[in-house]
Amino acid sequence: MTMRERLRSIPDLMLAQRLGLMSNSQMDDYGKLLSSFVEQYPSQESAIKTALEGRDLKALTRLLSALRETLIEIHADDLAEECWRRLNSFDEDRPDKIEAYVSFLLSTLTALSIDIQVAFYKEDDEEYVGLGPGDQKKEGEDLKSILAVDDDPYSLDTFKAALKDLKCKIIGATSGLSALGVLNTLKPDLFVLDIEMPGMDGLELAGEIRKRGHGGPIIFITGKSTRDYVQKCMEAGASDFIVKPINPSHALGRIQKFL
Repeated sequence: MTMRERLRSIPDLMLAQRLGLMSNSQMDDYGKLLSSFVEQYPSQESAIKTALEGRDLKALTRLLSALRETLIEIHADDLAEECWRRLNSFDEDRPDKIEAYVSFLLSTLTALSIDIQVAFYKEDDEEYVGLGPGDQKKEGEDLKSILAVDDDPYSLDTFKAALKDLKCKIIGATSGLSALGVLNTLKPDLFVLDIEMPGMDGLELAGEIRKRGHGGPIIFITGKSTRDYVQKCMEAGASDFIVKPINPSHALGRIQKFL
């Protein structure tokens, strides 16, 4: 899968026709715009959260307006339009409604930043890791299984609810050690791991999973999008990411690619 194909597959970038018309030099310029967004987003996110917590509507409007301009530049057209529509209603919206929208927007932008970094990280001929020949389930065998690990039981329940319509078995664990215990008797087809956990974190758990010979795709649950952080996740074997707080439709879409 080429860089253009990977970028085209990012749902929040409107690139279906644009990428095919870009020359190599235009593609380089566009790549620089994407890299700039990735670098600047963590500080923008922090400033927006500060304004939101302080209920500083003027600062929030200014920050989101600047962010909207960036979204236009990188062709995240639908997000830019939604941002503009919401900005025009801020004076009329209740504080709780504004908070809910901004929180959802930041979650979506965190996912976008991570998706861009994944696209640039992978080699041109590399695709997402799928189920290998030894992991495929034949017709008539048990359902495919997912091992989901999160120290927050509520997050586990949210994740399970998001996947309720999938024909698969979901096994939950609330620690790295309990997850390793599951692996003594089960070979999951897919792993969904929270990163920030006490004791053994998700990155360490991913290493143990690979040491034990499990080759199923690993999806990390995270709320961070800094470049160093995403790089560590990719080096630990990430095939994809789900962003916290978990959005059911987002989680379902990420999971379905691997089942």
